[in-house]
Amino acid sequence: MKKYMLAAVAALSLGFGALAVHAAEEGAWTGALIDNHCGDKKADEAAAMKHPVSCALKESCAASGFQLVVGDKHYKLDDKGNEQAKAYLEKVSDKDSGVKVTIAGKVDGDKIEVSSIKDAEKK
Repeated sequence: MKKYMLAAVAALSLGFGALAVHAAEEGAWTGALIDNHCGDKKADEAAAMKHPVSCALKESCAASGFQLVVGDKHYKLDDKGNEQAKAYLEKVSDKDSGVKVTIAGKVDGDKIEVSSIKDAEKK
C-alpha cells in the first residue's frame, strides 16, 4: 500500500510540474506584424519590417492568419488576434511599409492569445 501511495504522490507532483511549465505567460511584446504566409519565410524582425502592408492584406496572405516577429522569434496569433490584426492593418496609412506594433495577451509556446494590438511606441 505504501508503494502505491508513493507512486501516486510522485505522479501527481510530475503532473502539477508539467502544468506549471506549460502555463501561458501574460505580457506585451513589440515586433513586426506580418501575415503567416510571408512571415514564415522571413528570418527575423528586420526582414519582416521590409514586408509591405499591402501584401499582408492580399486575400491569400490575410487568409493564412498573422504573426508577430520579435527578433528571430515568430508568434502566431489566435483567431481573435487575426481579426484584430487585419482590422489594424486596414487602417495603416502607409501600405508600402512594414508595421511595428505592441501586442498584449498571453503567449503559450509560439502562439499569442491576443487581448490588444496597438502602435509600438516610437523611440
